[in-house]
Amino acid sequence: MSTSASFLKLIERIKPTATDLRKEASHFDSVKTRMSDAFTVRKFIEVGSFKRGTSITGKSDVDLFCVVSRDDVKWGANTKSSNTVLNKVKDEMGARFKNTPVYKDGPAVVIGFSDANVDIVPAFFSRFDGPRPLYWMPNGNGEWMETSPEAHNKYLSDADAASGGKLKNVARLMKYWCTCRSPRVPLSSFHIELVLANEGICNGVKTYAQCLRELLQSMANRECRGIQDPLRISGIVKCVKTEAQQESATRSVKASRDHAASARPYEGLNEGEAKRQWNIVFNGSFPA
Repeated sequence: MSTSASFLKLIERIKPTATDLRKEASHFDSVKTRMSDAFTVRKFIEVGSFKRGTSITGKSDVDLFCVVSRDDVKWGANTKSSNTVLNKVKDEMGARFKNTPVYKDGPAVVIGFSDANVDIVPAFFSRFDGPRPLYWMPNGNGEWMETSPEAHNKYLSDADAASGGKLKNVARLMKYWCTCRSPRVPLSSFHIELVLANEGICNGVKTYAQCLRELLQSMANRECRGIQDPLRISGIVKCVKTEAQQESATRSVKASRDHAASARPYEGLNEGEAKRQWNIVFNGSFPA
């Protein structure tokens, strides 16, 4: 089997199954019901890997953006801190899912179901920026920041189309790489996809090996630092949450970049050696 065929086999292996998708829908329904009981919900927006088609089986979180009424976030003439709103979401979810871990994590409340985490991000409408609706969401420090999940979903979908459908698969491969490393590398899925789209890494006639090699090189060059949101809405989009994670992630990225580069001269000539190098990149989980 060639290196290219091994990448195609790996992509098929890590795609979400029909069971994954059914579980996602079931979790969404139960969370939406409780949120609608506790808040005046204006809309739910599915975001994250499942919505953007970049999730991997058994590993990706399920993300739900919940737009509530302004009255739900007001205290008199003032806006409540985002921590206050997150705490209410946490309390409501804890009361609904009594035997399931529920906790705050940055801008979201996480429900730790046995088969997947569901991340709930509360938000409220801010304004229109041209045709784009903007919302206020928690920034992880008690304040609010503007974002537009609908605009970002469209941006990434358009970038995937421009790549001929490769962008989503390369994002999947990178997320799978994160789970293969020991310790696991906690890269932001959103960050990975924005880097691929902003830099056009998957555009043109390229193999998956080439695309992943370029992505690893790009992240190594920036040492896993955040990037400016290409849509100029959400400011700097972090790659990881802490400095310690950044240092660890950078070491893993650079080591994998080096082995991916070592595979390049052998691809199409000595497939055994090429796949040996890629197997090191994926920590023993690359198809033979």
